[in-house]
Amino acid sequence: MSEVNDIVFRHVDGWVGDKIVDIVEFIDEFHNAHAIHGDVAEIGVHHGKLFFILSSIAKETEKCIAIDLYENQSLNLDNSGSGSREIFERHIKELFPEMQNRIKIVPADSMSLTPSQLRETIGTAGVRVFSVDGGHNIEHVVNDLSLAQEVLVGGGIVMLDDFFGPHWPSVTEGYFKFMRIANRRLAPFLIYQNKIFLTTYSERDHVEQSLKNFIIKKFGAEAHKGNWKGVTISGVGCLAYS
Repeated sequence: MSEVNDIVFRHVDGWVGDKIVDIVEFIDEFHNAHAIHGDVAEIGVHHGKLFFILSSIAKETEKCIAIDLYENQSLNLDNSGSGSREIFERHIKELFPEMQNRIKIVPADSMSLTPSQLRETIGTAGVRVFSVDGGHNIEHVVNDLSLAQEVLVGGGIVMLDDFFGPHWPSVTEGYFKFMRIANRRLAPFLIYQNKIFLTTYSERDHVEQSLKNFIIKKFGAEAHKGNWKGVTISGVGCLAYS
């Protein structure tokens, strides 16, 4: 995983916090410890910066699904990114050829997919890590979180990009609208480096406690400094880092 991260941050264009890899490491440890299996998926891949980091923890039997508009930018209503399939595929071929057989590219507007169509299109029994970084308007965020929750396995993780991001307030609005009208099984457990992380409601407390243990193990004394704080959001407790 560390070798993949090094290649990604040196050669792949995109926007990913430098410490997100620590949380991906936690997700991998937690899922391995509790035998949680499923595919890896992202809506809004751009050139693959986060996608490749997430794909590095996928098992040989797990698919890595990339959903993006790519060249069909007429559907990019808010100009949130303009990924190139050509560049993405070149990165796969030149930087990560070992991933090639496990990556499935879906050139689509996520707004055109129902949950059943998503399952059929990506050919998955369930997803354990789902990154939502597609359209940044309210409607896309509600839709994409709704899709993610329908295919997520128990104990799986959904991460929403640009949460509380000052340049994209509609993402935060979309999150709260989803939680109010469309959510039926997700709860937040972490706000970290421009993302909010959610898991299935029944597993939320266990995930959060495991994360606290990981933070103490990973960061030692830093875990007790003021950067970490317990907050309440969407009616539940949540760790937040600033």
